[in-house]
Amino acid sequence: MQESHWIGFENRRERMIERLASMGIGNTVLEAMANVPRHLFVEEALRTRAYDEMSLPLGLGQTISQPYTVAKMTELLLGKHAKNMNKVLEIGTGCGYQTAVLLALGLPEIYSIERLRPLHERAKRHLRASGLLAKARLACGDGYLGRPEVAPFDGILVTAAPNEIPLPLLQQLAIGGRMVLPLDEGGVQYLWLIEKTAQGYLETCVQEVNFVPLINGT
Repeated sequence: MQESHWIGFENRRERMIERLASMGIGNTVLEAMANVPRHLFVEEALRTRAYDEMSLPLGLGQTISQPYTVAKMTELLLGKHAKNMNKVLEIGTGCGYQTAVLLALGLPEIYSIERLRPLHERAKRHLRASGLLAKARLACGDGYLGRPEVAPFDGILVTAAPNEIPLPLLQQLAIGGRMVLPLDEGGVQYLWLIEKTAQGYLETCVQEVNFVPLINGT
């Protein structure tokens, strides 16, 4: 990452990484997040808050998740065998920050889909500014349906909360694959890890979270 990206933000970045380390996030994810200029993915007026432990508005009713949520979801996706995570699908590109963290991990194939055209275009600008656009496979469309034409995926990461796990996404998850998503359970949201085996699915409830809803349709 170009050092010029960090002018004026070096100390904020370092404090974020130290805070995430104290919260139990491991080195693999910390190194990736240390190489992504988070302030380039938020509105200019909010850049001084970009590295604080808080979500920030993106407009259009969307938000960028707080750093710990991004880090935790990324770790859950990778599991203990990150080398097997060759093809990943992200549902809800948003501003592109989570996409950038996945790209910074050096995973071979990262696909991401965003329902809202203005956010899709904004994410492309942000990823271009941070030097990562060439590696991203972005699409604008209905994330609920996934990307069946390029499935199966070793990992699927959903950044908006449906009321139930979308069946198309389960079908597009490879055997041995991992899906991380928030689920809205009667107004309370929980983060879940879904692992697909040859015998079925293993489901683990991780923690309470707060995400925008996943909309079915464009």
